[in-house]
Amino acid sequence: MSETYVFDAEPLIAYCYDEPGADRVESLLTAIYDGDATGLLSEVTATEISYKIAWLEADDRPTDADLDIGQTQLKDIVDGGCRLESTTDTWETAARVKAGGGISLGDAFAVALADATDATLVVGADDDFDELPISIRIERIRERSA
Repeated sequence: MSETYVFDAEPLIAYCYDEPGADRVESLLTAIYDGDATGLLSEVTATEISYKIAWLEADDRPTDADLDIGQTQLKDIVDGGCRLESTTDTWETAARVKAGGGISLGDAFAVALADATDATLVVGADDDFDELPISIRIERIRERSA
């Protein structure tokens, strides 16, 4: 049985911008594309990726063109085999994780999806994942933020 990975936003943004850790993300995405692993994204994480890339592309406030870049990057990741997952079955766990404090809503949904699918959560250097109220497997792509 192949490994299942849930991606937080930071690793996929690192991949899109060739930041430290992008090589590990690329190897995971290649395994997913080849059918050797399963990749999942919460719809909330997808939203984060789209708007964060728009902000990175913008000179000031993101325009529709900047948002289009973020959405295109996300579409490429999904077309490469990562599945977008609805939050319908994970919102209660996400609320429990978020209530524990110290974690963003998007991160809480990524944790909840990893828990629901018994997957490894792929994260960056964010220390928000250090003390979670539930136990999941975590793989860090880097030790320091880019």
